[in-house]
Amino acid sequence: MKITEEQAIAILKKHAPNGRVFQIVLQHGKAVQLAALSIAQAIKKRRHKVNLDLITTASILHDIGRFTCPPNTKSSLKHGIAGAKILRKEKLPKHARIAETHLGAGITKIEIIKQKLPLPKKDFLPKTIEQKVIAYADNLILGDRPGTVSQIVERFEKENLPLSAKKRLIKLHNEIEKLRGGLQTL
Repeated sequence: MKITEEQAIAILKKHAPNGRVFQIVLQHGKAVQLAALSIAQAIKKRRHKVNLDLITTASILHDIGRFTCPPNTKSSLKHGIAGAKILRKEKLPKHARIAETHLGAGITKIEIIKQKLPLPKKDFLPKTIEQKVIAYADNLILGDRPGTVSQIVERFEKENLPLSAKKRLIKLHNEIEKLRGGLQTL
C-alpha cells in the first residue's frame, strides 16, 4: 500500500503515547528522512532504481516501535520488532521490514544467539536499497542532528558491539558510497 508523508505522520501520531514523545520520534524521523532522501536521490541520479516515496514515508515510521520500547530501557533493542508489528497491522509490510532491519547495519541470527539478545532467532539484515539507505541514514543521525561515519564507528565501539556488526556497518557504508558515486570508503 502506498501512503503519503501526511498519512505516515498521522499513523505515527495515532500510536504515540503523548505529544512530547510523538514530537521527539517525528523530529528524529524527519532528520533521517532528510539524510535518506539525499542519499537516495544521489543513487537515483546514477540510474539505480530506488523508491523515493517509500523512503519518504518509511523514514518517518522506522522508529514507531520506540513508543513501546523506548531508548535506554531493557526493551529498547526490540523497538524494530515492535514497530514492524504495528506497521503490519497498518497494512504496510515494506515499512515493517524497514523497521525490523534498521538497527545498526542489521543483526544476524548468530549474533542474536551468541549475545542472548531478546529478539526472534533470525536474521534482521537490510536487503533492498531502501532498507539499506534508511538503516545507513539512521546511523548518521544522532537524535535529530547529522553525525559522521567516524562517530558511528566510535559509538559501535563504545557500545561494545561485536566486530561483525562494525564490519557490517563499514560494508554498508562502502556499498552506499559506491551506489551514490562517492569516494569515502573505509
